[in-house]
Amino acid sequence: MEEGKIGDVDISGVLAIHVVDLYSNKAADVLSKGGEGGVYLSDKTTEEQRRYLEPFFTNRIPGGMILSKVLGIKYVDINLNREGNTFHVTMPYGEMKLSYTPGLDGKNPQRLENSLFGMYLSDLKICNTHFWKYNDFGRNWEFKNRSGVIASFDMKGKSRNF
Repeated sequence: MEEGKIGDVDISGVLAIHVVDLYSNKAADVLSKGGEGGVYLSDKTTEEQRRYLEPFFTNRIPGGMILSKVLGIKYVDINLNREGNTFHVTMPYGEMKLSYTPGLDGKNPQRLENSLFGMYLSDLKICNTHFWKYNDFGRNWEFKNRSGVIASFDMKGKSRNF
C-alpha cells in the first residue's frame, strides 16, 4: 500500500499479499463467491496497524474483494523488487516474477480497460508471469509463463467496521 489510512491509523508502505484459490473460473462467480486462501502481511507492521489490517482483510472490505474465506493471516518478510518493467516478489511461502507485456508501441505496457475488477482496481497492466511458486495452506502450486496483471488498488470510502 503506497499510502492510506484505516480510521486514523497510517498504513502507508505496508506490503500485503493475497493468495486466492477461486471457487470458479466464471466471472460472475468470481465476484459473488470469490475463493479461499491466505493473507500475508509484512512482518514490519506495527501492533496498531495489525489491529486494523486483520479485520480489513478478513471482512471483505471494501465489498467485492475476492478472498471470501481466509484460511489464515501470517506476518512474514515480503520483498518487492523492480528492475525496469520486471517485478520480483518473494516471501517464505512463495515467489513470483512478472514483466509488463509491451503494447503496440513496443514500450508501454498493455492495459486492461472496463474490467470486472474496476470497482477496486485501477490501471490494470497485463503481464507475463515468468514463474509463480506457492506452498501453504494445503496448496502446492508452480506455474510458468502464465498471464497476470499488476494494478493499483483504489480502496476509498467508509465502513461501519472501522
